[in-house]
Amino acid sequence: MTPETRARAAALLLAARRERRPLSALPAEYRPRTLADGYGIQSAWITAAGGRVVGFKIGATSRKAQEYLGIAEPFYGCILDDVVFDSPAALSAGDYLFRLIEPEFALRLGRDLPPRPGGYTMNDLARAVNAVHPALEVVNSAYGAAWTDAGALALIADNGVNAALVLGPATADWHGFDLATHAVTFRRNNEEVGCGVGGHALGHPLAALAWLADQDVCGGRGLKAGDIVTTGVVTPFVHAEAGDDLTADFGSLGKVRLRFTTGS
Repeated sequence: MTPETRARAAALLLAARRERRPLSALPAEYRPRTLADGYGIQSAWITAAGGRVVGFKIGATSRKAQEYLGIAEPFYGCILDDVVFDSPAALSAGDYLFRLIEPEFALRLGRDLPPRPGGYTMNDLARAVNAVHPALEVVNSAYGAAWTDAGALALIADNGVNAALVLGPATADWHGFDLATHAVTFRRNNEEVGCGVGGHALGHPLAALAWLADQDVCGGRGLKAGDIVTTGVVTPFVHAEAGDDLTADFGSLGKVRLRFTTGS
């Protein structure tokens, strides 16, 4: 796929989101056929969107999700500075084609993590993370309701279907917590809709970070000090509507809250 074709595909995806006119699929000549195509379109998407990369989301961090999408590993998308919000956040429901909400552990890096032969140990990664945040990711896609049928490559091209990230409080002294067994409770309008533990994301949030550190993210940019990395959904997700008030309770790591308002 040529750079021009990737740029055109990215423009179509961005326009669908911004104009809130979903695509049933990309035209055949613009559809990614390989992982390189998918991430190439994603890179063009980031350039066209114009924001500054401040982190990464990791998707498909469970075997079930990978089997559903027909891939053998997770995928990533870039998080831009203009879609990160502090909790409690209020976002307009009308800004999104749909709103799928995922509670996740977000890790803030205190040092660079360039790819290296042999990868990183869990101890290496623990030393590199200087804070843990409770987080809610908003998933949205150019494909609208058809996103579940788009396929993994198409979702990667659409910046990994990331739309927004809401961050709860930072915990710098997190090393005494067992993130793999740390419980999370998810509520919508004060009613529990799901619960889970950090180990639901590749067995441990740091394992998800280890996978990402081995990738050639953003065409060689790599992971930088200050980046936020969301490590995968740990409870059942929910579809949110205007008026919904969502809270994920991470216990002693704090809570994160997001409310959707009406209008656009």
